[in-house]
Amino acid sequence: MTGRAFTIAGLLLLAFLGPGGPAESADAPAGPLGGLSKEQGNGSRFKMYNEGNTYDLQVGLIRVDTSAGRVVIEVFAESMMSDPLWQQFRLSAKGSRPTVEAGYIQVGNQAPMRLPDTLLSGMGNLDMSFFLLSEAELLGSAKKDGPKSLGQEKLQTPAGAVTCSHFRVERSGQQLDFWVSDAARPIGLVRMVSVGKKPSENYKLELQELLSGIAAKIDPVKAGPLSEEMKAILTRR
Repeated sequence: MTGRAFTIAGLLLLAFLGPGGPAESADAPAGPLGGLSKEQGNGSRFKMYNEGNTYDLQVGLIRVDTSAGRVVIEVFAESMMSDPLWQQFRLSAKGSRPTVEAGYIQVGNQAPMRLPDTLLSGMGNLDMSFFLLSEAELLGSAKKDGPKSLGQEKLQTPAGAVTCSHFRVERSGQQLDFWVSDAARPIGLVRMVSVGKKPSENYKLELQELLSGIAAKIDPVKAGPLSEEMKAILTRR
């Protein structure tokens, strides 16, 4: 297990937690899951840039359970200087606010580890559940003290030209801008730019291509407790 893999792990959790870490946040609409059923196994590949390093990220919609109101998302990250790393999250779309029910992390071929509730409690300010919502649903949340809407923009990306809705979240000296588009569903994220006081708060993600046929790497049944070493990295924000 390398230090670089730890760095990626911390960045991924920070990116999806959003500014400020665990905190109370405004309600966001959960949105219907019926439209996501046909997107199971689809996702997006991104490039992530931070402190002069470049990481390949893959975010996939692994499973959709419409009867239980749940979805499972898995994030894969790698670079030439690190072990491959996976994170898996089970999200509940019940109620008025998407919530993360369970999370897991796996480095290389080692056994997966469960993320404790203390690390999951902040997900909701800006997490991957927002990217399962349509542009219209996100615009609706912006009118209810959710992410601030900054209008539409046309972005040029390696995946092509995409017309996006631009949103912003600010907290504790960190500004997080993200651009989403229904053309990039099911994840919807096209670009994310974070600017903050800490080096770990300054990063950029950009869509490279849309993916299909994604299968889960992490088996939650085999997960053990989070190691103290990994816990120290993930809580260093």
